[in-house]
Amino acid sequence: MAGLLKSLKSFYKSHSLLVNALLLALILRLLYLNAIASAVFDESFYVPAARQLLATGVDPNLQHPPLAKFILAASLFLFGDSALSWRIFPVLFGLAGAAFFYFLALELTRSKKIALLSAVLLAFDPLDVVLSRTAMLDIFMLAFMLGGAYFALKKRLLWSGFLFGLGIASKWPAFFGLVAVAAFLGLRRKAGPRDIACLGAVAALSYVLVCAPFIIQQGPVQWVSSQAYNIGKASGLPVANTQVSAAWQWLVLQRPVWFTWDRPDFSPPADLLWLTSILGGKPALGIVAFGNPLFWVPGLLALAWLLFNKSRKLSGVRLFSVLWFACTFVPFLLLPRTNMFIYYMLPVLPAYALALSQFLEAKKLANWYLLLLAASLALFLPLMVGLPAPESYYALLRPIIGVHPVG
Repeated sequence: MAGLLKSLKSFYKSHSLLVNALLLALILRLLYLNAIASAVFDESFYVPAARQLLATGVDPNLQHPPLAKFILAASLFLFGDSALSWRIFPVLFGLAGAAFFYFLALELTRSKKIALLSAVLLAFDPLDVVLSRTAMLDIFMLAFMLGGAYFALKKRLLWSGFLFGLGIASKWPAFFGLVAVAAFLGLRRKAGPRDIACLGAVAALSYVLVCAPFIIQQGPVQWVSSQAYNIGKASGLPVANTQVSAAWQWLVLQRPVWFTWDRPDFSPPADLLWLTSILGGKPALGIVAFGNPLFWVPGLLALAWLLFNKSRKLSGVRLFSVLWFACTFVPFLLLPRTNMFIYYMLPVLPAYALALSQFLEAKKLANWYLLLLAASLALFLPLMVGLPAPESYYALLRPIIGVHPVG
């Protein structure tokens, strides 16, 4: 125990700013976490799927692989069936993803300041916050992807492949992150063809191990056939939803997704009405999956700056950022499924964060930018955590969040 405490103390001394940032991110994610006791948006699919997995071992949601739903089922088993138990593991995985990203950025840049700024940009983006407060699949996928990328850069390819396999077993687009990392290792000559083949083989084995119960149930041939069918179906599936978007629209922050909306005549608990009491007006409540324009727009521009920057000092991180963006975003432009949702952009955000942190540090603008970022988070807080606010608040932010889809 003494050795563990000594190690924790040493870690905090070396990375105190990261720990403090993660604590703030934890508070933000826990704020009013169970105020909405019913399922929001696609929680209505994944929470029942987790219940059925726990009760019968059968996954009714074949549009996605099973691991994230296994994790949700484990949460129900450990903590009971409540909104808090559905959402506590997404909170923890959101923090884990930010921590992995910090060490990934540190490995790429050798700068604690840039690594911390990168992690903060990711951890406090509204999209990341909302998805790590919701019992959906994306935040699990991202945490495993970033963990796999970090271990790949540390040349621990077995761990990297294992985590990427878990990411793919959470949601199939994690495969695009594996491609990005394999391309980076090959182009930077950090791994040869055999190493990259080993990385892919371990990821495949990890995926198969997660799916082992279903392979046993169905038989290997039937399972492989069903996997191919479900992946193909998910890639081209038309979506019956008024909030769908094409991938190119995400770059300009079009079509945010409203996870929930209560009309102005709803009656929230009195202790949640403090903001409405201050500002006046009728209360409304909305949780919206959207990107912060102060991050997404400069992040995209910084990627362009990084791509054409001729400084050799930035060559490694430049290559990684561009490859990560290309591999996690471009496939959505090419998929036959044209109707998608803006939260599919979540795995792309690390590329934005790396590029923008590089730019801000190079131009000595980081401190000023963080002040603006903090102000924007205060403005967007009700949208991220489901805090009731006056109708006029939503009208003010309509250019950013669009129009709520009901009422």
